[in-house]
Amino acid sequence: MLIAQVPLNLDQFLQKYPILFKKLCFWARRRGVENPAAQVQEYLTELIIEADEDGDNTLLLKKWFSVLSPQERVELVHRSPITISDYPNGDSWYSFNLGEYSVVTEPVLQEIYYKGQLQGFITRNRYNCEVLNCDRMLIIDVDICSPWNDEIQDCAKSSQIAMTQRQAIAAVKSLTEQFPKLGFRVYRTRNGLRHICTTQPFDPLDPATHRLMQSFYVDPLYARLCKFQSTFRARLTPKPWRVDEDYAERFVYDRVTRLVLPEPSNYAVCYLIDIIGNQKIICEFEPLIQTHDSYCHVSHLSLELA
Repeated sequence: MLIAQVPLNLDQFLQKYPILFKKLCFWARRRGVENPAAQVQEYLTELIIEADEDGDNTLLLKKWFSVLSPQERVELVHRSPITISDYPNGDSWYSFNLGEYSVVTEPVLQEIYYKGQLQGFITRNRYNCEVLNCDRMLIIDVDICSPWNDEIQDCAKSSQIAMTQRQAIAAVKSLTEQFPKLGFRVYRTRNGLRHICTTQPFDPLDPATHRLMQSFYVDPLYARLCKFQSTFRARLTPKPWRVDEDYAERFVYDRVTRLVLPEPSNYAVCYLIDIIGNQKIICEFEPLIQTHDSYCHVSHLSLELA
């Protein structure tokens, strides 16, 4: 394993995996740990940094199995030099509740930087779609009754209120009238809308962020996942069951954006339909917006949404 072949001390490990450490601290805090950073450093030291893969780790694994959340255990399975599956309860280290998954177990395909600072990263999710992840740029998913008209029909299963596209956009306009410094790019997705705030950062763990999301009638499942993963997410490529059998995902280098992007096809993930409020895009969000819009083909209105 990589960790075993190239030993790191704890400081080096934390410097190399800052996002991982932040997310592990979030899950430790969610368990009610008073000092999550200290406990995360403790179990990283015992299970990764100083782990003896050839010794008897039964008591060590038993100690941490009773403490750690499924998200933490799954990440440790992939990084610890200990072959955890060989021990009692080894298979349980991989278990999740229905609907839960861990973003840190998704392969990272691309990292997005601004002036040397990591702003977000693209992962491949469990059903093979590429997903933008960021912990400061607010992304809100809203289910509406019909993306194509203002009739109340075919409301998405996770939506708690039957709402039209016009009503959903009116909620954004109302907020930006109250807070003129806010600005949102509004995209139409297959089953609703995607709002991206471009004018200021937000914290996915802050209750104020979730109150704002609720004022936009956010998809409740998406809101829970933002808290659970400590990140905002936006799917960038079509869902596989929404494309025809001949569709094959291919990527090409785009000289204009300098990104490796999906090859042109008959499908788009979303269209840009409006910019509401302040049109400013703060500098650190510009590469995120460029990546999102280029992947999703937001200006190709003739393509089928998938």
